Amino acid sequence: MVDKKRCFVIMPFSQTKGHDAEYWTRHFNYLKRLIEKIEAFEAFRSQPIRGDIASQIITDLGYSDVVVADLTDYNPNVFWELGVRQTFKSGTITIAEKNTEIPFHFSHKGVFYYNADHLENEEFEKQFLASLQDCLERPNEPDSPVIVALGGRGTFYNIIHSEENKRRTAALKMEIALNEAVMKHVFESCTQNKSLRLEQKTGECQMAAGLLESSAAEFLHVNRYLEFDEGFYIALFNYYTLIAIVNRRMEEWAIEDRHAARAEKWILDHEGLIKEAFAKMSEYTQKLK
Repeated sequence: MVDKKRCFVIMPFSQTKGHDAEYWTRHFNYLKRLIEKIEAFEAFRSQPIRGDIASQIITDLGYSDVVVADLTDYNPNVFWELGVRQTFKSGTITIAEKNTEIPFHFSHKGVFYYNADHLENEEFEKQFLASLQDCLERPNEPDSPVIVALGGRGTFYNIIHSEENKRRTAALKMEIALNEAVMKHVFESCTQNKSLRLEQKTGECQMAAGLLESSAAEFLHVNRYLEFDEGFYIALFNYYTLIAIVNRRMEEWAIEDRHAARAEKWILDHEGLIKEAFAKMSEYTQKLK
């Protein structure tokens, strides 16, 4: 048996200012027969049951392939449910009884109008079925103003995302600059200590205070929030890895003298490699805007 596409109809099921509960039941049955002319669809609506109906409605709004919203009589539940649906996904069709004045916030969206007695509805049925078929064939076509506003270049979401990346980029630049200053001091300390050890002045040896920072680099390495080529992320990986190794060597320095000498030797032996990794990251940060 082939699974049907779910078409959730949001509409009143009790007395409204223009129609009674019996009318809304007849109206749903009319829509259900119409919707299920397309064999891929199964139509349903919420029921006035006890308990927390809101959670079930929200689930139906989020997971249904298509939602049909009837705006007739301005039922507040219908408008609320339509708003919830448009925060989740597209695939929503709005309908209303003829002569219904559509509120401004929904006037941008096409509305299909039907006759309340369900007679002479040929044009409505033709447009409605065509729209259902379109939802079936193009499920990802955006028709939600919320989704459109929050996604893509120049949109609200994109602006917020861009501002976040500016702050993250500034933090990365600052971290790299601080690490370069620390490493400069480390290299100078290691070179000076090497001379002091040759002169048997081990007690005068000193190392740069503090460790290299890596939180901004680690965050970028994990999340890749900048649109750079793979070469950038390879350079970032080398830089981030060297920070971890250098920090371990600097921690070894404080244990005892023989570890300190070994740590200094390793740092000086790899000075060229470390400087190259830092220079590569500095080169990339110059391109960051």
